[in-house]
Amino acid sequence: MIDQLKRTTIRDEQLVRATLRGDTSAFGAIVERYWNMVVALALTKIADPAEAEDVAQESFLKAYSQLHTLRNPSRFAGWLSKIAIQQCANSFRRTARCKTAFGCKATSLEELERQTAQTNPPGLTESEIHFVRRAVSRMPEKFRQLIIMRFAAGLSAAQIAEQLGKRPGTVRVWLHRAYKILRKDLAPLLEEVES
Repeated sequence: MIDQLKRTTIRDEQLVRATLRGDTSAFGAIVERYWNMVVALALTKIADPAEAEDVAQESFLKAYSQLHTLRNPSRFAGWLSKIAIQQCANSFRRTARCKTAFGCKATSLEELERQTAQTNPPGLTESEIHFVRRAVSRMPEKFRQLIIMRFAAGLSAAQIAEQLGKRPGTVRVWLHRAYKILRKDLAPLLEEVES
């Protein structure tokens, strides 16, 4: 597992360095690797999948233009997560201005579920997916980000620790707490499935 962490970290570092040397295909590989994570992170804050994808695109554009400021290329995913969260905040500000100036209509969580029905995990109904999304969206920000990095990006606890610049033990404790919150919040769903 440590070897896998080193390979992933080295690959991130190598891709970042190659991008800084002008290899745009290296940044394309970075986008491919972290696209799902950034979209999932945006979806926890924004109920519109199209807007979440726009936020992801803006996040990658900002990351590309600011890549030279990244101090530790091995922590790219954590740095990118912070950019995505900031882009979500920017999107909220734009939406708020739009609502005040033009009376725009906000997108509901129900609309999100209808629009993303084709990407639902197999075996889950729309109502179950709605229930899970609500549970994740109610989690404290720190735990929500860990859950997304763990399940949307597929990073291990050690990789998350490396990306966030935290100790692996700290991340494992935080993940344990996040799982505990999810277990409690998802207990009604589990009871329904077992019945």
